[in-house]
Amino acid sequence: MSNKAIFLDRDNTLIEDPGYINHPDQVKLLDGVTEAIIELRDLGYKLVVASNQSAVARGIVTEKVINDIHDRLKQLLAEKGAFLDQIYYCPYHPDGVVRKYCKESNMRKPNPGMLLTAAEEMDIDLSRSWMIGDSTSDIEAG
Repeated sequence: MSNKAIFLDRDNTLIEDPGYINHPDQVKLLDGVTEAIIELRDLGYKLVVASNQSAVARGIVTEKVINDIHDRLKQLLAEKGAFLDQIYYCPYHPDGVVRKYCKESNMRKPNPGMLLTAAEEMDIDLSRSWMIGDSTSDIEAG
């Protein structure tokens, strides 16, 4: 039987967004996030982050820094007994300055690429799943 999932944007949904986060020490959980993740997991949902991270394409951070930020996010959640199943992010942006990441991508929301990849890799039934975020592109992706 396929899994149901809650797809979560990262910035302004799970953590504060002071602009482009460029260091793990800047990760601050929003109020109520830990409790919500625990409750959603108790309801049987897989919890999957799907986040555009154009700061990579814009040369503000590297993918290593993004991964360090995600490790910090997972650590802060785990300290309170909350866990994510997977984190997907899109480093691409058509206006990027880092050539490797300067392109259109189906992975970039509002395109559904991250959700489709997660569905395939994690056996997720998208018809039983939801997207939670703070922008129109989040809703359109879901």
